[in-house]
Amino acid sequence: MDKAITKIRPALRNEKGEITFYTCFFVVGVVMLISFLLLYASVQINVINIRNGAKMELNNLTASIYADTYRSQREVNYEEYMRTLYSSATYTQQLERTVRDGLATKVQLSTDDYRIRNIRLAFNLTGDKVEYVFTCDVEFYISMFGNRYPTITRNVRLTGYHNVKF
Repeated sequence: MDKAITKIRPALRNEKGEITFYTCFFVVGVVMLISFLLLYASVQINVINIRNGAKMELNNLTASIYADTYRSQREVNYEEYMRTLYSSATYTQQLERTVRDGLATKVQLSTDDYRIRNIRLAFNLTGDKVEYVFTCDVEFYISMFGNRYPTITRNVRLTGYHNVKF
């Protein structure tokens, strides 16, 4: 270890013992690397929190779809329910609004660090399952000199299934 320090010391100091020009670049580079790593860790943690909140809301969505499909199968108009699910923009917007409002109670949709936008739900019938796909974009910001600048946009996508046969 002492050998490494004695080799690095001349590169970081000149003959007079003052800090050299290269030392300034080295220090700035280390600070930038640490800042990037902290930003990356912050983005990962926030995306995990948003995904967990979305998973809880998809569980609530499953319960809502379960109640609707059970009622429609009991009343023998399951095909009507599926037509409503696919063709009725009002019904799917209601489900999206329910998920968005529920997500807002679990995770803030907009903070100084990020903003969640483009929350969407898509439905597909695959065999005897209803597949629902939740997607949203999370835009992350950094603050410099009193302004917010977008740095990273991450797409969050979750898929869930609901069995429709009883």
